[in-house]
Amino acid sequence: MKRRTLSQGLAAMLAAPALSLGSLPARAQGAEKLRVRLDFSPWGLHAAMHLAQQKGLFKAQGLDVEVQDGTGTISTLQLLAADQVDIGQVALGTMAVAKENGLDLVSIAGFARTGDLAVMVDETLGVKTPRDLAGRKIVCFTTSPWAPFIEPFLKANGMSKSSIGLVMVAPSAMISTYASGNSDGFMSQAPFGQPMVLKTRKSSALLLGDSGISFPSYGLAATPKALAAKRDAIARFVQVQVRTWQYIYDGHIEEAVGAVVAQRPNARLDPEVLRGQITAYRSFFESPSARNQPFGVQNDADWTAAIRSMEQTGQIKPGHKPSDYYTNALLAV
Repeated sequence: MKRRTLSQGLAAMLAAPALSLGSLPARAQGAEKLRVRLDFSPWGLHAAMHLAQQKGLFKAQGLDVEVQDGTGTISTLQLLAADQVDIGQVALGTMAVAKENGLDLVSIAGFARTGDLAVMVDETLGVKTPRDLAGRKIVCFTTSPWAPFIEPFLKANGMSKSSIGLVMVAPSAMISTYASGNSDGFMSQAPFGQPMVLKTRKSSALLLGDSGISFPSYGLAATPKALAAKRDAIARFVQVQVRTWQYIYDGHIEEAVGAVVAQRPNARLDPEVLRGQITAYRSFFESPSARNQPFGVQNDADWTAAIRSMEQTGQIKPGHKPSDYYTNALLAV
């Protein structure tokens, strides 16, 4: 089925939520509860989650979905492994590191398939390479997707933690610390961070991938235990998310922005920032190794490159294969 056809089917369903989602049959009875934990407080990459919730797309598939805001990818991964939630929207590279450290996790859909981690710095400082960060004050937070990769990033550029003034702050304080001028830069995802500070302190970005450390970014993860217990429900959830992202990027970004604002009215979100984040992420949804793949699909080539990067930087031990980290089995209708 071509992507345009899927988008048209979802457009009709969004206009009348009681209709089925593409080729997925509507399920009116026996709603199954799913607990979904996001990576962070509300931002642009939560758009498909909130749009699907607002339009009743989960409900139409017989799902009762509880969407929880997060405090960082690492904490979401820990909650997943502890069976406190069923699905997490997380940074998949960080998931691989968590798996190496004993958490039994698997990626079930990949959305931002190109690495997006970056160091953002004030454009006026003229920082062109990672070595230009020497002596600069850079902020991050301990549960950030960046956390496992800070030392490998610095080492790849002939630097150490002492080369920069690295300060760990509360997640909610990172952007404000930078925007107020109390740091020279911050570590985050480029499509997230740059729109956040565009109005106050325009930044340039040094992508982690340009230092030879590359892995998939945001997607959905679960545990084998959750998949065994709720496989059908989780598959329906994943397929709703895939089609919602297709709909958003087929000319409905404004509708997605409105849904995030409406679903999180107390967050005082800036629609312009949300719009910028959603728009900026579109290019990151492309696979580095295979163009125009359907949303959500992951492939061995991308994960082989990620495994190589993480082995070289000491984040995982040698001997892993792509199937250790992901499955596409839940994407099939």
